[in-house]
Amino acid sequence: MQLRRDGSTFFLLIILFFLIILFYQHHYTNSQYFEQSQIKPIISTKEKFRSFIDKHSSIWYRQKCFRNKDSNRLAIENLPKYLNNARSSTNELCQEFVKKFDALFRLEEIHGSLQISPIYLKKINKWLHNDEQLLEQIKKQRIIKIYNQYTHEEMLYNYMRSKRPQSKSEQSAQNYTLTLMEESKKNCDFCGKNYLSSTAEDSFGRLEHKLSYTAANTFKYDRWHTLIVSRNHDTLHLTEDEIADMFELAKEWFEKVYSIESKYTCPEMIWDAMPKSGASQMHTHLQVSLGFDIYYGNIERTRQGARFYAQINNGRNYFNDYLHVHQALELTIPVGNAHILVHLTPIKDLEIMIFGEKLGKDYYKALHLIFRTFVDDLQEYSFSFGMYLPPLNETSLNGHNTPVVCRLVFRNPVTNLRADMNGLDLYTSSVIGKDRYVLYRQLKEGILKRLK
Repeated sequence: MQLRRDGSTFFLLIILFFLIILFYQHHYTNSQYFEQSQIKPIISTKEKFRSFIDKHSSIWYRQKCFRNKDSNRLAIENLPKYLNNARSSTNELCQEFVKKFDALFRLEEIHGSLQISPIYLKKINKWLHNDEQLLEQIKKQRIIKIYNQYTHEEMLYNYMRSKRPQSKSEQSAQNYTLTLMEESKKNCDFCGKNYLSSTAEDSFGRLEHKLSYTAANTFKYDRWHTLIVSRNHDTLHLTEDEIADMFELAKEWFEKVYSIESKYTCPEMIWDAMPKSGASQMHTHLQVSLGFDIYYGNIERTRQGARFYAQINNGRNYFNDYLHVHQALELTIPVGNAHILVHLTPIKDLEIMIFGEKLGKDYYKALHLIFRTFVDDLQEYSFSFGMYLPPLNETSLNGHNTPVVCRLVFRNPVTNLRADMNGLDLYTSSVIGKDRYVLYRQLKEGILKRLK
């Protein structure tokens, strides 16, 4: 009996010991969670994206904050100077601009020098056409490094990169493009009524508009993935109505899929023109897809970055501040409620962005003006395009509001066998040789003359 009683007591002590351990573990975990939540509060942004124009124009910021009187002399290599001038200003609006810029970007000015032998100097002089000023610049080079602290995109800008020797094709880019476009019409699966027997349909059937139709992608990259095909074969010469019709059909397709499977909520589109961009078909077509719960990686990185920005900046909307910084720097062109941005961290020299509250009339006009300026004025004939819309289940009540965002890069030169992207662009950082202000002025000139 005594042995049995001792055994029961021992067993109870063991249970009590484990209960004490569990109590302390639970207490420690809760305390740790409380401390972490105190350090990193979750701030849900209530600020929605608004397509607005600052009541103070970019001219005001240029004169009052950056102390530059001539817009034609704005240059990316002088961006550190503009920021320093704004920092030293006592004006509250200049200080607000600096606060937003510093919250979004990290700006560095880097210097690199060269030692050049007399023999090699002769070769460099030929490349630079004996320009003494350029020769001095190549000996002591300035690199402007701009890093987006939330999307982790980066631009390394060095003007001298634009002076590198390039191989040139003897064939005219315009003639090459026209020939390729005409030849591709001969046996096109998308032209006329060919698509009825040469393309697949989505599981719910085909959607058709007067100027476009859907065709399910035969080789899918997601569950819900289709093509929006224009009835105009020539991607480079679409009318504004033809552009609008494609995107209106895309919106109809998104809503149709969402009504069937509401867990698919994230609308995305891509569009490539000409073989240089990777297009497998010359005929005009968008690739559209609806993502499950989250966007594809590159887009989702921006969305998560925007949420983090709001969390640590008192709920401010990332896209509003991003737009305001570019407006102040005189790098935006408004087209109604759509805003074209020649942004600070492009993937390549000829990339631009468009922000808008919704995908509609102003957005379509902005796209048409961009295409006409690049194709007709700058003679650029190949592009890659990406766009995403706000999640279909997002309302004004459930947090962060994302604008309609488009990124569009023209790929050049279209006849050159050399690729326009390399290991630097793919795996390290975007290296740019064309000043963003030069592109901005070219684009603005082309757009304004067409709006008259």
